[in-house]
Amino acid sequence: MPRLPEFDREEVLDNALSLFWSDGYEASSISKLLSVMNLNRGSLYSSFGSKATLFSTVLDHYMAYLQCHLFSCTLVSIEDPCEAIASFFDKAFFEPEQSQLANGCLFFNAISELSNNKPELAGKARESIHWIRQLFYTRLLEARRLGRIGSGQDIEGLADYLIALVAGLRTLCKSGANTDVLRRVIDAGLSTVFTEQMIEKH
Repeated sequence: MPRLPEFDREEVLDNALSLFWSDGYEASSISKLLSVMNLNRGSLYSSFGSKATLFSTVLDHYMAYLQCHLFSCTLVSIEDPCEAIASFFDKAFFEPEQSQLANGCLFFNAISELSNNKPELAGKARESIHWIRQLFYTRLLEARRLGRIGSGQDIEGLADYLIALVAGLRTLCKSGANTDVLRRVIDAGLSTVFTEQMIEKH
């Protein structure tokens, strides 16, 4: 039985993620991937299959990271729903390295680039966006029950709005917007959602 290749799976996926995120799917050639992942061709294909399968694995890897380091400590764990949503935006846009933010959102990038030529990968990215939207939707329902959102507000529409806010902020990051601009946009965006301004000014 052939010996399985030995390497740090988390590390090689992190390196592949960085390349896909910065260069996009099509521009991330196999030779570039082999270089950043520090693997030979045989190890890459035996461990991850095709480039498309590797990218799918990277999407899962990134989502698992977000669940552990972003969602679990904001949208999932903070009791007050308004504070949970505000904390999500703070952590998502003011804690990461600026170089990461400048690459935009991996999921939206994938949808934009791959919807025509790799629809299955674009679909997987859409599923991740939908999962995040459902987190927003759940917390917005709680906020409405607490009277923090008007009873006549469309929760489905507000959940879509928050996803659009994330996408717009990521685009601003790609264009080089500074933290002052991001703060103003976040504050203005959330003030249209809640009946009270829930964001502590920074």
